[in-house]
Amino acid sequence: MASWLQANIDVNIIRKRLREIVGEIDKLLSFREKERDAMIKKSRDVIRLSGWIINAIHRGSLEEAKQYLNELEKAVKEFLAHAKSDNYLFYSGLVDSTLAEYVEAVILYKLVTGEGLPGPNELGVTEISYLQGLGDVVGELRRLALDFMRVDRLEEAELMLELMEVIYNELRGLEYPDALIPGVKRKVDVARRLIDDTKALLIEVKGRKEVLKALAARPN
Repeated sequence: MASWLQANIDVNIIRKRLREIVGEIDKLLSFREKERDAMIKKSRDVIRLSGWIINAIHRGSLEEAKQYLNELEKAVKEFLAHAKSDNYLFYSGLVDSTLAEYVEAVILYKLVTGEGLPGPNELGVTEISYLQGLGDVVGELRRLALDFMRVDRLEEAELMLELMEVIYNELRGLEYPDALIPGVKRKVDVARRLIDDTKALLIEVKGRKEVLKALAARPN
């Protein structure tokens, strides 16, 4: 046996101490697992309600969207209550991805109802989830622009395009690595393509309308 090894090591004491340490960790993990399961359940509620709000907006049912919004805010509070119970859970990534869905739905609703633009503090969300959700709003604004073009409401379509560009121009100014703003740069790239496609389509629709107008004005 090595000469430096202490002869008075008590294995029973080590066993007892280790049992205490592992027991405390076990309690923490058991609590964390319970809260995580609750988080996942509430996350599904947040994502589902956010989708319902967006779909209601596209159908023009703003009153229905408002009702869902009240339910969504309650679901978000319950979700965050579980998330904030443990730092490990709060920074696990599920929080930002879930809250981004909430941000997207709320901002879209506020924009189309003319209620202004809430910030992350007003919504009670992280800066990252706010930027991610804001980036996703561009895609929903494009959907609205297309809907307006289909029914020849070109002024509203142009307004949606203008809002898309406003969001894009602000987000693209954030020159930070992906480690600080995960996923945001990709959303900015997607937004640029959506804006270009929407602008080209709007020009085409307006041009077609002018041609039809000119043809209709020609004498027989």
